[in-house]
Amino acid sequence: MYLKSIEMQGFKSFPDRTKLIFDVGSKAGNGGQGENGVTVIVGPNGSGKSNIGDAMRWVLGEISSKSLRGTKMEDVIFGGAASRRPMGFAEVSVTFDNTSEFARLDCPYDEVTVTRRYFRAGESEYYINRKAVRLKDIYELFMNTGIGRDGYSIIGQGRIAEIISRKSDERRNVFEEASGIAKFRHRRTEAERKLQNVDANMDRVNDIFTEVQSQLAPLEREAARAEKAIALLDEKKRVDVQLWLYDTERLRGEVSGAEEAVRRSEFDLRNAEETLETLDTQSKKLYESAQSSRAEVARLAEQIRVCTEESFSLDGEYRVLENNIRHAGEMITAAQDALSNADGAAQAAQAEVEAQKNRIAGLEAAAVEQRKQYGALGTQIDEALAKDAQLQSEIGQALCDKEAAEREATDLRVRVSVLENAKNSDGSRTDGMLGDMTAYEEQIAELVGKQASRKRAADGYAAEIAKIDSEKEALQTALTGYNETYGRASEEANAARLRRDSLEQRIRTCRAMEENFEGYAQSVRYVMKQYAEGRVTDLHGAPCGKIYGPLSKVIRVEDRYVTAVETALGANLQHIVVQDEATAQGAMYCLKRANAGRATFFPLTSMRPQNVTEEMRQAAGFAGYIAVADTLVQCDARFSNVVSALLGRTVIFDTVENATAMAKSLRYRVRAVTLDGQQINVGGSFTGGSVNRNGSILGRAGEIRHLEEQAAEQRKALEEAEAQAGRLREQIRDMTDQIADLDDRRGLIAVLMNTENGQLEAVSATLDAKRGLLAKLKEDYEQIIGMFERYDSEIAGLREEEQALQEKIDAITAVRAQKSEACADLADRIRTLEEERTHVLITVNGTEKDIETAQTLCRTAMERVRTCGEEKESTVARIAQLEAKLADDRQKQTQNRTSYAEKEAELGRLRGERSQTQQDADAFEQKISDLNERIRQKMADKEVIFRACTVNQNKLDNLRATLDALSGKLYEEYNLTRNDALALGYPALQPEERDATEKIQTECRNKLRYLGHVDLDAANKYREIRERYEDMKTQIDDLETSRKELTGIINDLDTEMRTAFTESFLQINQHFKTTFAELFGGGEAELTLSDPENVLESGIEIKAAPPGKIIKSLLQLSGGEQAFVAVALFFAILQVNPTPFCILDEIEAALDEVNVERLAQYIRRYADGTQFILITHRRGTMAAATRLYGVTMPEHGISKVLSLDVRDISGKKEGDWDGIFG
Repeated sequence: MYLKSIEMQGFKSFPDRTKLIFDVGSKAGNGGQGENGVTVIVGPNGSGKSNIGDAMRWVLGEISSKSLRGTKMEDVIFGGAASRRPMGFAEVSVTFDNTSEFARLDCPYDEVTVTRRYFRAGESEYYINRKAVRLKDIYELFMNTGIGRDGYSIIGQGRIAEIISRKSDERRNVFEEASGIAKFRHRRTEAERKLQNVDANMDRVNDIFTEVQSQLAPLEREAARAEKAIALLDEKKRVDVQLWLYDTERLRGEVSGAEEAVRRSEFDLRNAEETLETLDTQSKKLYESAQSSRAEVARLAEQIRVCTEESFSLDGEYRVLENNIRHAGEMITAAQDALSNADGAAQAAQAEVEAQKNRIAGLEAAAVEQRKQYGALGTQIDEALAKDAQLQSEIGQALCDKEAAEREATDLRVRVSVLENAKNSDGSRTDGMLGDMTAYEEQIAELVGKQASRKRAADGYAAEIAKIDSEKEALQTALTGYNETYGRASEEANAARLRRDSLEQRIRTCRAMEENFEGYAQSVRYVMKQYAEGRVTDLHGAPCGKIYGPLSKVIRVEDRYVTAVETALGANLQHIVVQDEATAQGAMYCLKRANAGRATFFPLTSMRPQNVTEEMRQAAGFAGYIAVADTLVQCDARFSNVVSALLGRTVIFDTVENATAMAKSLRYRVRAVTLDGQQINVGGSFTGGSVNRNGSILGRAGEIRHLEEQAAEQRKALEEAEAQAGRLREQIRDMTDQIADLDDRRGLIAVLMNTENGQLEAVSATLDAKRGLLAKLKEDYEQIIGMFERYDSEIAGLREEEQALQEKIDAITAVRAQKSEACADLADRIRTLEEERTHVLITVNGTEKDIETAQTLCRTAMERVRTCGEEKESTVARIAQLEAKLADDRQKQTQNRTSYAEKEAELGRLRGERSQTQQDADAFEQKISDLNERIRQKMADKEVIFRACTVNQNKLDNLRATLDALSGKLYEEYNLTRNDALALGYPALQPEERDATEKIQTECRNKLRYLGHVDLDAANKYREIRERYEDMKTQIDDLETSRKELTGIINDLDTEMRTAFTESFLQINQHFKTTFAELFGGGEAELTLSDPENVLESGIEIKAAPPGKIIKSLLQLSGGEQAFVAVALFFAILQVNPTPFCILDEIEAALDEVNVERLAQYIRRYADGTQFILITHRRGTMAAATRLYGVTMPEHGISKVLSLDVRDISGKKEGDWDGIFG
């Protein structure tokens, strides 16, 4: 197996889909021969290089956000940038080639792709070759390969030295993974869990087994009584079934005869109903035809009226034309006379004007009277038509009322028949109901006793369960309190542990900073390192004197004066105290030789103390004065001159206000520093502002002491919290066991109570059914008795209603005949009025034409009077015009006569059709009357048939009710149907055997009553309890066997793990010694077990001493040495259990260039068996690469990956590499 590629999207600073392909040589693909690739990933600080290593650890199952350099898992999702919105998920896929036998995954695929996807909502998805899996599946897939989430193949940034800095028992995970026992330990954990389950099951089964064993003897005695009762019940069941079959067979014969009679009656009744339906259909059709005829008569009358009006209008037009012709002739004659007598025309015309005016006045008066007469006739016609429509509506409504009354009369006759039949049938039912009520009362009394017995037993069980529930509730309440207390105690313990670990980490960090001179100038660190290695010499190579270290290392100051003294000393804190001037010269020569910068030295032989001035003595009298600065510093006597030389002329004040007042009074001749770091210099300048207390070099020692005191307090608090949590755990475990015991006991009692409740419900249900039947019988009996009296009164009332309806029908028929006659008279009057109105209309039209003619003649005469001179010429034209109009009027008169003749013919036709239609309507009315008489006769026949059908149906219902009651009795007692009873095969009874069989039935009932209450299921319960007893005994044996097998498996796994771990530990120890000597160029290293007798739980101690050094603790090693020791251990593990690939993130950060080159050679040596993916800044590491990736951040927060060809930069000089990725 080897690593092919990793693909990221939305992971940390990689929002875009980014894929890295890793080099691999021929070994992975050709069975283990050749050289795998070394991939190096480089880039500036903060570009996102380490996110690639985090992505690999995350996709392989890492669930700790702290291990991924985050505070919560959501931090792995791209959080957005200036030009990009935050993403909703992060996804990483890693692909492995699984074709090689070397480190092959336990998976059937030749290529394995593991994918992990995390959404911002908190949901996670895991896939293997795009198939959804669990996190557990991924964990198990990589177990014992060294590349899982707990493996040693991925070493994150700054984590290489953790192998050394961890406690001895915390180092076991790496060694167990290397020795291949992680899978064994996983199996052992599973076996222990199963063993705990087996023990819990055994405890539970033993409790139930004891309870079951105590039930056997009582159930055995109850089973013997049940067998006797079952024999009697079987005998009773036989005779009950035989009697039931005999009685039901007899009743079935009677029912069959009654059913046949009912069928015949129903057939006759259906025929009568069908005949009535046919007649009713015919009646409806005739009524519709009559209505249609009446509508046709009305339509023809309307047409006759319209045609008459048109005829009268034509006649009027003819008369008008005739009058026009006459007047036209007169006008022509007058015109001709005018022509013959022109001289007397004017006088004649004037006389004619007067005559025409008189005539017009007379005609207009006549026209007014004629119009009034025409309007009066129109009003009379409208009133007559409205009255006719009302009469037609009343006639239709009378017919509907008549039909409704006839139907209601028929219903009344049917109801009378039903009441008479019901009265006859209910009398025969009351006799059988009295016997049934007596039998039900006896059965109810027996069931009440059974119900009370079952209720007492169930209440006893319920009381016991309530008691158990009360005890359980009290325990659960107490348990809840303990759980809450335990939760708080656990939280306090965790908080104390976190505080302790945080303090210890800070202590280690502060100590490491002190030992490594963190915060000091590079030149100071270089001098101290060279002095530690014995390399500080003079020009001739002779050793120099002693270097004591920076000034901050040789003095001590109380915490409250640290800021003031550190401000007063300033950069002097980093200046180096040396033995003499020669030592200072040797150190400067060392810096110059290495071009390592500049430094200031304080030789003890040349430093002179400062004397107190008069101004300083005066300053002591001012408010806020504390002391001269050198008196606040504690140090060895040999360093007092140095301290005095630096601080002897500086005074300390509490506040800047007091210091300012003093300096101003003494004309700024004294240097003053305040407790919060404000400074007033000689000459009057001020220096001040905020002070970074966290970066205080001088305060580190005090901070370490303070942190150690806090850590001791937290350790004590943690021990107390863990002790209290342990006590609470024991109490919770005891209460949980008590609750489990109560649950088991309650479950057993609940089973018994449910059994009793089930039997109680059965008895109660039977009792309720019996009571319901008895109540129904009583209610029916009382209703029947009360209804006899109501029957007679209802029948009499119905007959009276029927007589009243018949009278109403006769009255409606008479009224309808009268209205039909009135309707015919009204139609004749409408015709007469229409003729009169037409004549008046013609007269009005003639009068209007006469008026119009007279007006024309008058206007003409007046015109002639005015224009006598022009009369002759216009008279000739007028005569021609009048003659043309006369010819036209005569032609219109001829056409009018033709149209008039046609209208008269049509009017005669319409009157004939109306007469025929009226006759048809009268015929339909007669048919409807005849058909209604037939319907009344059929209804009477139907009543007779219905009465006979009702008698037969009542008889059948009584027989069926008796048969159903008998059938229900057998089903209620034995849950048997007739087919089930016949299937039992009991011999059929003969009539003479019935009495003897009934006697046997009575004897069986008496014997059962003597036996009393018997649990018929006791035999089955005994058998079930016996079988359960045997099964549980077998189950206990099986559990004991399983327990022994699991214990054996755990012992075998311990043996295998002990052997595997011991062998691999010895091999790793041997390789560790060799690798350490090779990397350090000598020295000694060794791995030991803190508890050799307990190999599987023992911690692991690491001892390492570089050449020329005696190291009692690994913490005495420098950071680089610790990292190199961890590298040596890492390669020792790889030699014992090589992994297919390793991802190393800046593991050489603490190494110098020589050791980096040495590490690169080691990597190249092991690259023939393992892929290496290295994240680095170091050029020596880059030189080992076969593939080089560069990570840049062109936009803040977004990383990009560039693939570089190693050949393009392999020829570059070391200085030319700068800026490749910057």
